[in-house]
Amino acid sequence: MATKISLGDKVRISFDYGVDNNGKQILKRKSFPIIAGATDDQVYTAANNFASLCEKTLVEIEKIENYELQA
Repeated sequence: MATKISLGDKVRISFDYGVDNNGKQILKRKSFPIIAGATDDQVYTAANNFASLCEKTLVEIEKIENYELQA
C-alpha cells in the first residue's frame, strides 16, 4: 500500500496584469509557504491581506498541497 508524505503546503496568489496582444489575460503569481496547522480560513485571510497591499487586482487564491507517494 502506498503512503503519502507531506512536502509542505503553499498558497499561490494570482494577479491581473492586463491582456497581451492576442487579447489573452496576463496573470502573474506569487507563492508563499503555509505554516503547518493553518486553517483554510487563516490562509485565505492572510492571502487576501497580502493582495490588498498590492497595486494589481487579485484574480484567485489557490492552496497547493504537495505530497510524495512511497510504496
